[in-house]
Order: sequence, then C-alpha cells, then structure tokens
Amino acid sequence: MICFKDWTGDMVLEVINSALNLKCCLRDTHGKRLNLLDNSKVMILQEVNEPVLNMAVSKAASLLGADAVNIVDRLMWENDYNGRVFSYMADAIFVATSTHTCLQRFALQSLVPVMCMTSRTHASIQAMATFMTIIEEYGTVRRLNIVYFGSPHPVLNTYLLLCPMLGANIKFKCCCNKQPVSPLLYKTSESLCSEVNTNLEACLDKNRALEKANVVIAGPENKKKLSEFKLTTEDINQHAGSQWIFLHTCPRGKEVDDHLFFHTNARTFTAFENFQYISAALMASAIKNHYF
Repeated sequence: MICFKDWTGDMVLEVINSALNLKCCLRDTHGKRLNLLDNSKVMILQEVNEPVLNMAVSKAASLLGADAVNIVDRLMWENDYNGRVFSYMADAIFVATSTHTCLQRFALQSLVPVMCMTSRTHASIQAMATFMTIIEEYGTVRRLNIVYFGSPHPVLNTYLLLCPMLGANIKFKCCCNKQPVSPLLYKTSESLCSEVNTNLEACLDKNRALEKANVVIAGPENKKKLSEFKLTTEDINQHAGSQWIFLHTCPRGKEVDDHLFFHTNARTFTAFENFQYISAALMASAIKNHYF
C-alpha cells in the first residue's frame, strides 16, 4: 500500500519520473486512450468524497485503457475481510478514507494493490504531484528549501516524509504561540532528516519560515486562523530566495489574494494537472510493473 512507510527515495523518484515521461509523451490527455491496461478494472473506493482525486484516478484509468468504478460509502473498516472480497473484482483499489490504520489492515487482506489516495495520515497523490511540479521547475528537489504555511494537514505529513527521502529541507508554520501544534509525523520526519542530513524546522514566525525558501506551499483555508496564515507576494519577495515558486493546497480562502494565487511564479494549477499523471504512473507500476 502506498503510504511511503516502506518506500525509498529511489522508489518515489521512479514513479515521479515515470509520470514526467508520460506527460512529455502526452501533454494533452483529452480524447487519448492507451492500451496498456486493457481489460483491467480499477476500483475507486471513497469513504470521504474527494472529487479532484476521484477525477484524476478515473481519468488515469481511462487514459491507460482500464475501466474504473467509483464507490462512495461509509465503510465498515472493522470487517477486514472486505479487502479480500473487493480484490476478487478489481485489479487495483484506490482508497480515500478518514482513517489509516484500518486501511492498512484492509490492504493486507487484499489480493491486488491498494493505494491510499488520501487518509487522515497521508495525501500521497497530491504530495507526489507537488514534487513532480517542483522537479519540472528546478530539475531536482535536492537541497531545495520547501516551506509549508498553514494548519496541519495530511499533505504536510507526506511532505515531512518525502522531503528527507528526496534530499530537500523543510520548514513549516502550522501553529501560533497560543496554540502549539505538532504535525502527526513530525517525530518520524525528525528521525529521517537526522539520518540523511537534511533540515527540518518548526517555525512560529512567518518571516523565519519564508527565509531563503525556494518553494512556498500554502495549506487549505482555515477561517479561524486567517491572520496567522495570511501570505502575500511581498512577504515572499522580502524573505524567500530570488527564484521561488508558490503552490496552494486548496481549498483557497482569503489568506491568499489573487495577486499571489495567479502570480507568474504560482504553480498550483500545474500541480493539479499532474494528479492524473501521478495516478497513471502509480496504476501502471502497480498493475503491470510498467514505467513510462
């Protein structure tokens, strides 16, 4: 199951490079259909409705020649045998859930690959699409300074794993002095960073977080923390590196104005476009052990 616990940086890069190669060959996926996964059935199993992820995986399945079925249901995760039952009828299962440990048990029972689209702990496809976008921009993520700015979120947990795995430094600001908050996988990331000599820093000050940043990522809207996580182009220009890019996790709120959201350095829409390529690369590797 894709949650990066048992993955290496090389394995992650292999999938991202596969997605990049596919994008180079098929820059426009509209009306395109390959025959790679002919006669395959992909199940999109959603305990929580994630329209963008659902569309990305469904599009990837169609692009590769597979059929996709989408099920939105409140799953009875305590019935671990469901993993085995569903796998009789699918060649791969993509899951969006509000839990994670139950999903791991589900995956252990499955006879086919199970991929976590998003859970309480991870946002695998979105995080990999972000890193794909960064590589398109810089050619690598090694030694880059990545900043996450917003409330704790599953995608931050995945960044905390992927940054040390891929050789990037990460800072984050997700709390204030009145309400100290630590991301779920902070300790795990701390351990990984110490092993590979990359930097991890939790910041209370906005300017400290933005200092020498190459990539600035805003988290989803938090109306209660609007003033705490407000970001402007001027903030970034004053403190970040000379060549920076900006991405928004979405949904976007008033914490980011139009000038920054639609800035020439913004790559939010590129990252969302890359969802389908990452999904296709994961699907091809999981079902056929194929890399583009």
